[in-house]
Amino acid sequence: MKINKDLAYGADALQKLDIYEPESDAIADIVLVHGGGWWQGDKRKEDELASALVAANFRVAAINYRLANGATVENIFPTQRTDAVTAVKWLVANENFRLDKLVMWGASSGGNIALEAAQLLATPTVSWSGLNDLAGFMATHPDVVGKQLIIGADVKSKDIDQDGENQAYYKWLVDNLTANGQVPYETATIYDRLTPATKPVFIANSMTELVPVGEVATLMDRLITLGVGVETLVLPGGRHGEGYMADALPASIAFVIRVLDLRVAS
Repeated sequence: MKINKDLAYGADALQKLDIYEPESDAIADIVLVHGGGWWQGDKRKEDELASALVAANFRVAAINYRLANGATVENIFPTQRTDAVTAVKWLVANENFRLDKLVMWGASSGGNIALEAAQLLATPTVSWSGLNDLAGFMATHPDVVGKQLIIGADVKSKDIDQDGENQAYYKWLVDNLTANGQVPYETATIYDRLTPATKPVFIANSMTELVPVGEVATLMDRLITLGVGVETLVLPGGRHGEGYMADALPASIAFVIRVLDLRVAS
């Protein structure tokens, strides 16, 4: 495996990406979007997942993006979506990534960004524990007081938010992304951007984790109503995002192979 690190796709210090290349020709391209609640995190935490995908003969780009700071009204929604789209367009123009053989993939807020970007890029999505019903959460939790949760920079993605639900942190995340509603919660919620042209989506979630499992049903119902292919994996317990990577990865890879109509040697 070859890794090219810190390639700049924009002028900002955070607009950088890493490319992981398999030894043989890749069967498809995957763009990984790290989590961190839109306000923290780093592409280097995707190394384990990227390596597993390279082992399955995918070429992988793990991207950084500008981080939201609601207090200063900097990089709020839709900055992260914009950066993800810009990164993919840079990869297509400069690294021969193939948009017709590309999947957006992310966990937690990365799952949200991946799905958001996929609407503009017309690609399939793998979203693990994506925070997608932002307006719905805020409407149904009016009495929850938001509280920030700072994660150590060296904590692996699979070890973050593995303690079940955390309504206070979810609420803080949405308010930070939208600068306390200066961007309306409905505007930052993806549902109205889904169309019959949306490409297939793979959704994974746990029953009692940070992201309420009801969000899976809501998103699935909207996609089905639009006639969009959707596959879901709902796991027991409270694991979040890459915390259930070992269980979700085989089905996610099978989804990518199927929706891209890849021919994989047996």
